[in-house]
Amino acid sequence: MTVKGVLVIIGMIALGVLITIGVGEIRYRLMKRALLTEVQTLQENNQEFQTKNDELTQKIKTLTAQLEAQAQDYEERLEVANQANEALRAEVKTLQEKNEDLQTKNDELTQKIMALKTEPGAKIREYEEGISQLEEEVKRHETANQNTEALRTQVRTLQEKNEDLQTKNDELTEQIKALKAELRTKIRIVPNR
Repeated sequence: MTVKGVLVIIGMIALGVLITIGVGEIRYRLMKRALLTEVQTLQENNQEFQTKNDELTQKIKTLTAQLEAQAQDYEERLEVANQANEALRAEVKTLQEKNEDLQTKNDELTQKIMALKTEPGAKIREYEEGISQLEEEVKRHETANQNTEALRTQVRTLQEKNEDLQTKNDELTEQIKALKAELRTKIRIVPNR
């Protein structure tokens, strides 16, 4: 082999090494560009997830505040309804006692009327005045009974409203639980910075 042949072989080897190095450099640059693009995409996705996370956190805070306000309102209404209910029970008991007294008086008057029918007219007039007074008192008590019935209807309405508020409260609690679970799932997806 001649020197020229050796130089050609060395040149070919050097050219092969240069081509291999060049191809490696091109691959490195392509991979670097692809990785930079992927990192940029991941950063944008991360930013979107962070924005959604912040929005969901704000929604949860808003829903929690609404739920607490509704719960407090519900408790206040329930307390008012319970107080009204107790007052109505006391009034109903009082009216029942008055009704029993009136019934007793009516029975007594009925007996007196039967006795007076056999006596002269003067006594009858005297008792008729008493009867008129008692009839007026009976009418007042009947009016009170009607008012008691109206109050009972109001109590039932308040109780139904309380049940509706409790149902709405339960629904909002379930919504908050669902939002919290969704938020936890999204937080696990978004990598920490």
